[in-house]
Amino acid sequence: MLNGEEILPLATSQDHKTIGEGDKGLNTGGMGAYSPVPFVNEKLNKKIIDNVIRPTVKGLASEGIHFRGFLYAGLMIDENLEVKVLEYNCRFGDPETQPIMMRLESDLYDLIDSCSRVG
Repeated sequence: MLNGEEILPLATSQDHKTIGEGDKGLNTGGMGAYSPVPFVNEKLNKKIIDNVIRPTVKGLASEGIHFRGFLYAGLMIDENLEVKVLEYNCRFGDPETQPIMMRLESDLYDLIDSCSRVG
């Protein structure tokens, strides 16, 4: 989540892409999701924020865009924990958001309201 200046990261989530069990079969739009992602520890999460999200926010600001709302970064993380950006969406990820909302302990309205305010 962004309020034009600050980043409020939500929990990590990963979708199941393949149609079959055991990561077999064709990819789909998502057959379900889970959160948190077990291998995304604090160090990797910081790497994602520092190397992907912050530069994105800085790049937007350099173009005069002070985005407020949900910025979903669809990422691919390889076996060496290298992060690649597949896509950005200015919305919640689907189906990735469902398990995040199940874990959310605060009021979603308050989070959305805070995004509408700078600082």
